Amino acid sequence: MAGTEDYSFYYSLENSPFWIKKADSAASAVTDGRIQHENKAITPSKYRYDDMIDSSRIPNPSFGIMRLAAENLLCHPFLVLRRQCQVNVFSRKYHTLPFSLVPVVIRLHQRQSMTVLWKGIGSALIVRGLTLAIEDVLSKITPWPKEIDRNSSLKAIGHHILLKSVSLAVVIPFYAASVVETVQSDIASEKPGIFDVFQEGIYRFLSWSAPQTGRLLPIWIILCPAVLCGTVHYIVSVLSAGLTRWGMTSAKKRSQRKQGALSKEVSFVEANDLDLSSRFAGSLVADVLLFPFETVLHRLHIQGTRTIIDNLDTGASVIPILTRYDGFFDCWNTITREEGKWGLYKGLGALVLQYALQLSIIKGSLFTFYHMGDLFKPAGIQPVSPRNQTVLSDRQDRSPKASPEPPRGYPLHQQFN
Repeated sequence: MAGTEDYSFYYSLENSPFWIKKADSAASAVTDGRIQHENKAITPSKYRYDDMIDSSRIPNPSFGIMRLAAENLLCHPFLVLRRQCQVNVFSRKYHTLPFSLVPVVIRLHQRQSMTVLWKGIGSALIVRGLTLAIEDVLSKITPWPKEIDRNSSLKAIGHHILLKSVSLAVVIPFYAASVVETVQSDIASEKPGIFDVFQEGIYRFLSWSAPQTGRLLPIWIILCPAVLCGTVHYIVSVLSAGLTRWGMTSAKKRSQRKQGALSKEVSFVEANDLDLSSRFAGSLVADVLLFPFETVLHRLHIQGTRTIIDNLDTGASVIPILTRYDGFFDCWNTITREEGKWGLYKGLGALVLQYALQLSIIKGSLFTFYHMGDLFKPAGIQPVSPRNQTVLSDRQDRSPKASPEPPRGYPLHQQFN
């Protein structure tokens, strides 16, 4: 039986208008220490679905570091295989399926060292860091924002895309030097130094006119298509990630509606799963759509550099790259004429292997965090599944300490007799 201090509360609920009842109910939840304490005890830390659109609001440093390590370190061997397939104009095997690369990789490791697929990783990381540094400098000396969200204006979005384009234009010469280091064979070429990418990049940056000898293309011929391709790649990846995030959120809500309970909150693990999966899908869609353009650009980057690559038809020999393209469209037409349309997709199997590895890392890390991730679990945040949350709610309802609310519509003296 409730104490005498609760009679005034029930009496106010019975005789007050509906708008007063709501206000009193909200006030009682704040002033009544017992009720407030019970709510705090069973409410886990969560994030709203509306906030999942902006991934910067998700505190996921562990998953962010894992994603960067997977993209830039663990997947580098597949990047090397893909680029070597793309620039090989004499190859008979196109390696559009991932299974055809397995015996070639085994043979490469048998004849060379275990680091055969890790060449050029230093220059690749330098180019990545240089891109981020240039974007940071441009965002500080110009009104162009480095980051945008769903509330940004069209002007801010345009300035952000302009910042990305200018950064790409500055980095393209160094990227070309990095491509050469990742495709050249270790047994037929001297190993480059860690800072050789700067020397070669500056040389390519200053070569605006065609050389007297050789077939090295001036940078202005490559610059426009490379910047356009990189900008479109960024836009496609962002749009695809946003659509994937929206689709996953909508599917989650539809599933909850079928179960009869719509929750506006998600757990920490679900929030990071949403963020990582959307980024993964956006990057995958952009890479697949722009794969033919990447093939053409990589061939233009290494033309005239006298590069010798591993022959991925056999994995036991090397082959020099000698081409005479005049520009982007000439290279495109030559590939389709001499190698067929599938010549633009050489090395697609390596891309499939790369994203298969990324997906396994993402799902494996989320599974580990959810079941055994006490070490990576942020303080105060516990992943609670919807089933466990329902059990907690049922226990609260069945608790004998909770005072049941008397039925309304009867006189007060009948409710407590």
